[in-house]
Amino acid sequence: WKVDENRATTVGEIMASFQEVTHCYRRDPAPTWPYNLYTMVHAADEATCHAIAKKISQATAVKDYTLLFSRKELKKTSMQYFE
Repeated sequence: WKVDENRATTVGEIMASFQEVTHCYRRDPAPTWPYNLYTMVHAADEATCHAIAKKISQATAVKDYTLLFSRKELKKTSMQYFE
């Protein structure tokens, strides 16, 4: 999501409130990658992800975004704080 920095915290809180969003991060954009807010959305298929992104876009008035889809899970482990 490409979000005006003045709105990043407010918009991020709205995005994070969606039950389908499990992670929401603010990151620095790069010269060739202008997006500064990232959300991780979980859904059964890509069409549902697109629908969720559209709902988030409408709720936040953020129209500039792109979706990236995972193709393969390479590693997933839980944090182990104590043995």
